[in-house]
Amino acid sequence: MADSKNTMARLDRLEGAIVHVTDVIVLQGERLDVLRDEVRVLRDEVRMTREALSERLDRLISVTMQERTFGIERIASIENRVAKLEERIGR
Repeated sequence: MADSKNTMARLDRLEGAIVHVTDVIVLQGERLDVLRDEVRVLRDEVRMTREALSERLDRLISVTMQERTFGIERIASIENRVAKLEERIGR
């Protein structure tokens, strides 16, 4: 009889421990779901930021290339005008 009561007490404690472990697992699962959603949001924000930076960099490269081309063409035009002026004045 004493062994039966002792066994029942141990089973009750074991059942309580299993319930507690189950509650912890459920709680951790809920927290992981929240973290997963937050990671998704952060991933999307990083992707959008990366795309925006890429677009801005592309525009900067384009403008820089245009400006360099325009600058070279402008210098060439000035040199041509100077050369024509020099020819007119007899140099």
